[in-house]
Amino acid sequence: MKKLILATVFAMGLVAAVEAQEAAVTQADIQAIIERLNKLEAENKAQAQRIAELESQNKALVDKQAKGESGASKVAVKADESTKVSEDGKIYTTEKGYKYYLADAAAGIFQPLSDNGLKITPYGWLTFEAVHNTHKTDVDIYTDWVRPRRNGGKNGDHQTVFSMNDSILGFEFEVPEEYEGWKFHGKFEFDLAGDHANDPNFHFRHLYFDMDNAEKGWNILFGQTWHLWKMVTPSEIDGAWMEQAGHPYRRSPQIRVTKRWEWEDSKLEIRAGLVKNGNGMGGDRDEDDNQDNSASAWALLEGAVVYERDAFWEEGDRRWLLGLAGMYGRDKSHRIYADGAYGASDEYNSDLVMVAAKIPFLDKFTLTGQLFAGENLAGVQGGIGQGVAFRDWSKKGREVSTIGGFVDLKYELNGKWSFAIGYGFDDPTDSEARDAEGRTYNARAYVDAFYQFNDQLHFGLEYARLQTKYYDEGDADDDRIQFTAYYDF
Repeated sequence: MKKLILATVFAMGLVAAVEAQEAAVTQADIQAIIERLNKLEAENKAQAQRIAELESQNKALVDKQAKGESGASKVAVKADESTKVSEDGKIYTTEKGYKYYLADAAAGIFQPLSDNGLKITPYGWLTFEAVHNTHKTDVDIYTDWVRPRRNGGKNGDHQTVFSMNDSILGFEFEVPEEYEGWKFHGKFEFDLAGDHANDPNFHFRHLYFDMDNAEKGWNILFGQTWHLWKMVTPSEIDGAWMEQAGHPYRRSPQIRVTKRWEWEDSKLEIRAGLVKNGNGMGGDRDEDDNQDNSASAWALLEGAVVYERDAFWEEGDRRWLLGLAGMYGRDKSHRIYADGAYGASDEYNSDLVMVAAKIPFLDKFTLTGQLFAGENLAGVQGGIGQGVAFRDWSKKGREVSTIGGFVDLKYELNGKWSFAIGYGFDDPTDSEARDAEGRTYNARAYVDAFYQFNDQLHFGLEYARLQTKYYDEGDADDDRIQFTAYYDF
């Protein structure tokens, strides 16, 4: 009996122990399940919140698109110090959580960064110009000089033209990352400049890329842009920009190296470059279908020293500038005999020395000017378009030497209105110009008024008095009035 009781007690204890163990396991499993459910619930709430944010952003984009706005371009922002870059360097995330990929770049009108780290930003301006001349000029919309008074002066009738040819579209390219201290940048810009107001042509202005080392102050450029001796510009609105009347300039393919030193309130640049070819660089005097600049083995050797500093007598960001620049090169063309046959080829020097300055003063005034001298400058809008003179095309010609410059005074009344007055001239040597096109002096005096409607829309009105002297055809003059409206972006 005693053994039976002990066996029964042992069995009951064993069952109780087993039941207790099963209860303990079940309680742990339940607790784990509860914790997992809580975690899933939190994740679901976060996901729902993110979906709500995306739906809100999508609704905002739809609303903007419905109003005719570019939603993607509005959302797009530029990369800055808060931008995070993925490990592979191909995904950019801003502080607000926006991610940029190639697809976003297209939808955002190229402003965001693409998946290879390239930022493409469009810019430009749409320009309407209305011009009235009292005497015929070389081109109806971009005026270099006044045509001579022939046929008893009756070929100089009044003319009025409207044009959109001066409109410009461009794209800036930039890689935000540095490679051993170097950053890379590029530009592609074109306009519709043609020979006449209603004859637009595709014409690329700038097409280059450069590499810049900000820490060491070096910049290396490859491609087409301004000649490095272009340091200042006048305020007038004629699309010819006072070329052939004291303001030579040109955009040409080149290799340029710039070294700069920057201090707290000033900067010094030393520029050196090789320039070759380019539209109009030397032209094609002998009409052998080979540009004279290309025919020569020489490239233009160019250099400049430019110093800028804050205007120390006033507050603000206005700066004054002083520069010295020059170039030397050669072009080549054939001699031509009376029967049209080509003779020997001759090379001609093309050289230029220039000084330029910009001086802001009295808070609202800026005085700008330059003076240059050189020879065979037709390719860079100098010498009134006369490079080499020939008395006899079967013999070597001689370079047309010239001196010129401009002075421009601008007054900024307030944030809306500004005014300018200026004068420029180009004065070739008479005896040399006689055997070229016969233009011995070219001058332009102008007065301008500018009104800025808002950050994008601008208006301008200009009156200019043009005078061109000829060796054997007398003087010709023109009163020119131009109205301009342009919208930039």
